[in-house]
Amino acid sequence: KPGEGPREMVRVRFVEFLQAYSESLDNRDDEEMVDEDGNPLPRDDFEDDGALGRRYFPYVEQARQIARRQLSDSDAAHGGGDDDRHDHGGGGGGGSAFATTLLVDYHHVVNHDVELAEAVETEFVRFEPYLRSAVRTFVLEAHSNLRDEDGGGAAGGGGGGAGAGAASADLSSYASLSYFVALHNLPNVLPLRSLRTDKIGRLASVSGTVTRTSDVRPELLVGTFRCNKCGLLAEGIRQQYHFTRPTVCRNPRCRNASPSEFTLEMNSGAGGGANADGTTGGGGGEFCDWQKLRVQENSAEIPPGSMPRSVDVVCRNEMVERAKAGDRCVFTGSLVVLPDGSA
Repeated sequence: KPGEGPREMVRVRFVEFLQAYSESLDNRDDEEMVDEDGNPLPRDDFEDDGALGRRYFPYVEQARQIARRQLSDSDAAHGGGDDDRHDHGGGGGGGSAFATTLLVDYHHVVNHDVELAEAVETEFVRFEPYLRSAVRTFVLEAHSNLRDEDGGGAAGGGGGGAGAGAASADLSSYASLSYFVALHNLPNVLPLRSLRTDKIGRLASVSGTVTRTSDVRPELLVGTFRCNKCGLLAEGIRQQYHFTRPTVCRNPRCRNASPSEFTLEMNSGAGGGANADGTTGGGGGEFCDWQKLRVQENSAEIPPGSMPRSVDVVCRNEMVERAKAGDRCVFTGSLVVLPDGSA
């Protein structure tokens, strides 16, 4: 497809970054290298690279914690303990509080691949789906037990029976999950008043105080629609900040050009694999949780004699319900322009 080259290159280089980025352990005590539960990190995440000394791979460790989280949630769903999916304590640095979100330090990207960091910063909205696809590839390649490669069949030998089939089906749902990337630690944190048109589509961090939060609601990110006239599926229809149907049917014998004649398919996409832009296949829509926050500029940043300004911030997936009214936060994302439905 036209334009796929640069986006696919960003995806490949981001996977390489996640796999290769490492930090030296020569100046750190072993006591510091523990997970969020206080357990020592496994030796598999350390490598002795001769002259470079011992190395630690933070994103390999995050992938391990994400896999552990998904497997523990799978066990809890089968009655194997309390589900702490919504326990948000201590979710700042370890990343294990998330089951589908990888936390990425922007400074790490800059130090590893300056061109990749510049591309992500200047055209974040364009490349964000491909970053998500890279995270999915990285996690599932590192932990193949999350992938149902046999299409739901019982894995392993012996008397797997119904239990093995249930576990395989449960893991196949994780193989079709949508993964997200959360970038942080940008070099500059902007005040709300500095958000102008030149920031549209770019990666930026802003600081503000939360004044109001909405309920958590489902959002359709990518839809699969069926033509009511010929029954042909139109997959991978990205939603442009409002409900977007196909404009014309791809069937040359049908050529249905009425958007109202397309019906959203609600079937799950489990086991369908991922498309190049990070969406999951299989005939279903891609949904995630979302929450809107009203954020006001900090009191110290308000010029004398001016009224405080506010902006709406949309949080998605596992970032919902992590801020409450009165919290002073730094938000990292992209400025977008939403269509005015009342106009």
